Amino acid sequence: MNYKKTIFAFLFVGMFTIFSSAAIFAQDTMKKDDAMKKDEMMKKDDAMMMDKEDSRPIVAVIKADWCPYCKRVDPVVADLMGDYSEKFNFVDFDVTDEAKIAESMKKAEKLGLSDFFKKFKGKTSTVAILVDKKVVYKTSNNAKRDDYVKAFDKALE
Repeated sequence: MNYKKTIFAFLFVGMFTIFSSAAIFAQDTMKKDDAMKKDEMMKKDDAMMMDKEDSRPIVAVIKADWCPYCKRVDPVVADLMGDYSEKFNFVDFDVTDEAKIAESMKKAEKLGLSDFFKKFKGKTSTVAILVDKKVVYKTSNNAKRDDYVKAFDKALE
């Protein structure tokens, strides 16, 4: 009798482990997909912004792969890009390492945002809205979508 209970317990734990692992894998895959979509959108927007003068406000994001707060902020910004990509230019400034910093500095120079980048490059998970290249909103370590929506809508007034 105890033998059957033991086997049942092992089977239950095994199945639980398998399903839990599958759920975690699926969640990680979804996060990676969202990050890839965001990166693709950022590259398109960066290219569009560099090709022509654009009067849309800029949403600038200072991020790094090693930053735990950036990992919380990135999905929120990616979601907002879907809703606001026609109204804002979204620009990532990656400060993960020296090579990325140099790349981001070149991008900032092309966009006329060198001063902004120099000032905030050491503050990962910073998201700022710039209107006419002036900061009208800035936050760090903030993953609250509603805060961004309010700030975005105010910047569009």
